Amino acid sequence: MMKNVFVFLLIINNTFSFAKKIEVDTFLVRKENDIAKALETLRQSKSNTELELNNISLISELKDIFSSPNLFDYEFTKLTTMSTIMPDDKSFRLFNWNIENEQQIHSHYCFLVKKGRNGKNKIYEFKEDKVTLGPNPKGYLTPYKWYGALYYKIITKKVKNKTFYTILGFNGNNRSSNKKILDVFWFKGKTLRIGYPLFQDERDLDKLNYRVFFEYSDKATISVKYLSDIDKIVFDHLSPETPKLRGMYEYYVPDFTYDAYFWEDGFWHYQADIIVGNPTKLSRRVYSIDPKTGEETYKIVAIDWVNPVDPNSGDQKDIQVETENNQTKKSKKRKEKERKKKNKQIKKNNKGKKGKQHRSAVGNDSYHKF
Repeated sequence: MMKNVFVFLLIINNTFSFAKKIEVDTFLVRKENDIAKALETLRQSKSNTELELNNISLISELKDIFSSPNLFDYEFTKLTTMSTIMPDDKSFRLFNWNIENEQQIHSHYCFLVKKGRNGKNKIYEFKEDKVTLGPNPKGYLTPYKWYGALYYKIITKKVKNKTFYTILGFNGNNRSSNKKILDVFWFKGKTLRIGYPLFQDERDLDKLNYRVFFEYSDKATISVKYLSDIDKIVFDHLSPETPKLRGMYEYYVPDFTYDAYFWEDGFWHYQADIIVGNPTKLSRRVYSIDPKTGEETYKIVAIDWVNPVDPNSGDQKDIQVETENNQTKKSKKRKEKERKKKNKQIKKNNKGKKGKQHRSAVGNDSYHKF
């Protein structure tokens, strides 16, 4: 009899739990439909005033769901023009979108909902700062001091006892250019921080950047994506349409080569000219100024290549400099010996001949630099 009572109670308990789950899901299904309608209305706005009012209505609809305990399990498949991404650990979820006004100026909105203890979620509202922040801000930022972006991918990495979320984003910027962005989210206690020195600089390998901006022509399309099978962030390398436009990023376009960041030793290492089918080959760019044209050029070298003429060399570089100098000295001695031998032969051949000997237009010391 007791066994039957236990089974009966177990069935009742499971049925109650299932009904409760259905009730929560039903709430999110209904709210997703409301949010999807508000989002569609926003996209159909015909004036800046209408755009602003419809955006306020959308935010109001969104705030109704932020306290839901099932927020991190629901898929939100109908919100096609809003980012609702999460990291692998499902520790937080973004609700992130952008709008474009009549002047083609983009504005960005974002809420981060962090899974809280005892089922109480914590909400962080981002505020885009177009006044005090520069075009490519450096250092730590907060949700209340934000450059604005539409995020589309999160990569989770752990360094000792810290968890860093590398995040990929897009910013419509202005009429002339767009931006792709690499940044980092991390938590210090209950505080959300944006930015961390995890990205190796392309030119200065000893420097780590807090975030990376790729600015490019509004007429171009670039790819910045994470390839999980090789654990790399792969992206188009950008170059100006002509050398004279260097530094004018509204004229930067893909040059049909690809660079990447790969994770090693607790940060993202820069890799130039990646061959996706050969992930073991690691290389980088070394930049220099062409003395003839004054234009910047570069060459692709192995990632551990060391410049033998770098005045800030370490021990490894000093060894290479010494080796090259020894080779140069040997080469000079050999050339000097050959020159003396050649002159001796000329004197022997000219012995007894009269007349003035003409010098060659090309001296023995002439050489080519490559």
